[in-house]
Amino acid sequence: MGVIMTVSTKHRSASNYHHGDLRQQLIDVACQQLLESSADQLSLRALARRVGVSQTAPYRHFESKNALFAAIATQGFELMTEDLLPVAARHSDDIVQATVELGLAYIRWSLRHPEKYQLFFDSSLLDPVNHAALKLAGAECFAVLTGTIQRGKDQGLFLDKPVELLAGTIWASVHGLASLLRNQVRRHAEFTDNPTDQASRLLIEEQRYVMTLFVNSIQRQGEPDAT
Repeated sequence: MGVIMTVSTKHRSASNYHHGDLRQQLIDVACQQLLESSADQLSLRALARRVGVSQTAPYRHFESKNALFAAIATQGFELMTEDLLPVAARHSDDIVQATVELGLAYIRWSLRHPEKYQLFFDSSLLDPVNHAALKLAGAECFAVLTGTIQRGKDQGLFLDKPVELLAGTIWASVHGLASLLRNQVRRHAEFTDNPTDQASRLLIEEQRYVMTLFVNSIQRQGEPDAT
């Protein structure tokens, strides 16, 4: 049974940082602000005031707000990869189970880090084409899934289709589920008898079963097993 995780972060004051940590401090405070308000309300000058440095200091690290968002998203992909790699390794003897667990880990991460997750996919905030480090971090994160699915293909477990297609199918499915769950977290609303509310409730309660159905869709054969 899935559990929605409460997002909590600690805001650290400028006095807790050495001067050389300003870049990371700006990232941390920007993430806190993204949790508290919209991305449109964030500015480098406002961050400078909040951190307690001159208004020009952030520009030594980020040439624009877009560059700051790219750094946050890059760090996010790196953190997600750090979470996913041990999951894949822990279930390396059962590739189908590993794929299920990777999807569940992805969802948990998106709920713990919504401020970073939103930057992965919102092209109005960030264009990854212009940021090589971000493209690399995203590719390395996706490679955890494609590598797992390729091993499944090699073992005859998954359909004989391009690994990018199979991984994309799982990614699209999991991203959709993660987005629905994140929306429910933001709403802080009680479930009603409305069918869409009931669907959301069941998706939250039955994440493992739903994820198993997703993985079953790329398997050569077999029925979903939610145990």
